[in-house]
Amino acid sequence: MVKKEMLKKIRSKFALDSIFVVGVVFMGLFLHWKIAEIVIFTFFIWIILNPIPSSYPAAGAIFFLILTPIFLISGNAIIADQIAIYAYYFLIMAVIMGIYELKKEKEEMNQ
Repeated sequence: MVKKEMLKKIRSKFALDSIFVVGVVFMGLFLHWKIAEIVIFTFFIWIILNPIPSSYPAAGAIFFLILTPIFLISGNAIIADQIAIYAYYFLIMAVIMGIYELKKEKEEMNQ
């Protein structure tokens, strides 16, 4: 009995999360965003719905920060600017997840 209730709850959460993610994709298509922007915003919404450790988006930010000077040196300043913006997005995600982790840790200590 408990397994069925848990399974229903997991399925309903997955369905609700999927609806949000599909809605974000359609919103990006409606607003004529680039594919990379849609993917990053979808990832952002997904990590808000399903929190992950802040080290993952921080690693993405570091990756993009490493790519930025490589593209600048090769003479692709426009691509380097776009990659720097993606690094900033991932830094924002890492900070939000860090705040969530601190809040969760504080709640666990209070219990």
